[in-house]
Amino acid sequence: MAAGSVLGTRLAVRIGTKAIVGTGLALQAGFYFWAAGTLSPTFSYGIIAVQMVVYGLGMGLTSAPATESIMGAVAADKAGVGSAINDSTRLLGGTLGVAVIGSVYASLYNSRLTTALPAALPGALANLARQSIGAAYGVSAQLAGNGQSAVAGVVHQAATGAFDHGLAVGCVVAGAVATAGALLAAAFLPAQPSRQPGPSDRPAKRPTPLPTERQTREMR
Repeated sequence: MAAGSVLGTRLAVRIGTKAIVGTGLALQAGFYFWAAGTLSPTFSYGIIAVQMVVYGLGMGLTSAPATESIMGAVAADKAGVGSAINDSTRLLGGTLGVAVIGSVYASLYNSRLTTALPAALPGALANLARQSIGAAYGVSAQLAGNGQSAVAGVVHQAATGAFDHGLAVGCVVAGAVATAGALLAAAFLPAQPSRQPGPSDRPAKRPTPLPTERQTREMR
């Protein structure tokens, strides 16, 4: 992400904000769709590392040029307002993302786990397993400790499948949002970063004309 932020700022000046932010969001969308299609309990850590590099690079390419676009759209005396709006929208988006994608995952996890749990499982243990995958693994370990290895294996497998299903669909939702963001960036972001006028752009001051001989006599 750090490398992407530095690279994105430089490339936005050369190539354009629209292209860099769109590319960053497309990389994030690619990460989510890639992760959704490859989730499994035996997934390789090497593949996860590559996926996280893709996601971090996309995030870095997006954040700095997008912030520059917001700050460049306001006057210098409104920089505080622009910064506040930028921070507010970022926090709001993060909060909504956690709420929406978390709700999608939780609902799918509960529904998939409910249908896959064995009917012989006591209601109290079933309700505990629906709270989270960690709680479900705890229920599985408890059943195994009580000598119910077969039921414990079913609970463990059901929780793993429900978790993977909910996470995969959540990644698809996040990828769809990132894709929509890339399209919006391509449509509405400026092609090039805005340029604030520098000293060379300001009109030169005309020299004050010297008083004439008549004006000098009148002033005396």
